[in-house]
Amino acid sequence: MVMKALSSVLCPQTSSVFVWTARGCTQTIILEAAMLSYMQQHRQTAPWASEAGGQLFGLIDDNAIRVIRATGPYVSDERSRYHYRSNSASAQCAIEAQAQAGLLYLGEWHSHAEDHPNESDLDKDAMSRLMANSKLNCNALLLLIVGRISGPEGLAIISVAPDKVRRWYLSMSNPMM
Repeated sequence: MVMKALSSVLCPQTSSVFVWTARGCTQTIILEAAMLSYMQQHRQTAPWASEAGGQLFGLIDDNAIRVIRATGPYVSDERSRYHYRSNSASAQCAIEAQAQAGLLYLGEWHSHAEDHPNESDLDKDAMSRLMANSKLNCNALLLLIVGRISGPEGLAIISVAPDKVRRWYLSMSNPMM
C-alpha cells in the first residue's frame, strides 16, 4: 500500500528524524524529532495521569509520509486513565489551521499507560470509523500511540485503510537526515 496525497507538496529538510517501515509497503514513515518531543511531554508516567492526544500533520510523497507536527490535547477533550476522545470542534480547528500552513491531516495520536503500547480494538474501531466518516486528502490514516518509555522505542504506529490495518516498525534513527 502506498499512501497517496490528493495534493502534492514539497517536503522540507529536517535535522533529526526517526524512520519507520511496514512489511509490504514501499513508503516509509518519517517522524521528526521536534514533533516526537512534543508528544513525549504527554506520556502517562504518573499513576494518575490521563490519556492525552490530538492530530498528526505532515506531507506525503511516493516515498515517504513525513509527520511534522502534532496538535492537542485540548481543554475540552474527554480524558481518563484509559480513554481519550478529542473534542471534534477543536480538532477541526487544528486541521483547518494546519491546512492553511500547507500541512495535510495524517491521523491521530494519543498516549497509553503502558511501556510498549499496543493498539486496542477500540483504537482500531475508532480509526476505521474516522476513515469512513471523514473527507480526507489521503487513502489511509495513521495512529501513533505514545507509551511510558521515552523515545521511539515507546511508540506504536499503525495505518488504517478501508481494507487493511498495518503495524509499522522503527528501522532507523538518523540525526543527520
